Amino acid sequence: MHATPGADGTVTAHVDAGGEPWERVRALLERRLCDLPPGCLLEVVTVDPGVRDALPDWCPGTGAALLSAEDTGDTTSFLVRVPARAAL
Repeated sequence: MHATPGADGTVTAHVDAGGEPWERVRALLERRLCDLPPGCLLEVVTVDPGVRDALPDWCPGTGAALLSAEDTGDTTSFLVRVPARAAL
């Protein structure tokens, strides 16, 4: 997938999840979605396979749009557009 750039083309927030498990990352992302302005771009970076598998399925349930997923070695970077209103 390729990212659609934001209005100004920049990522608003970055979450480096490292090797944290999905349960912890999900809780963090749900808090971040509530704090970030609608339509902004959130980059999530992970090395955990559970996060790589779960994040794409999680986005539609929150109203967030997964714009891209890029694998580089054992690291995956996701670009997510924050919804107008988080459906948490």
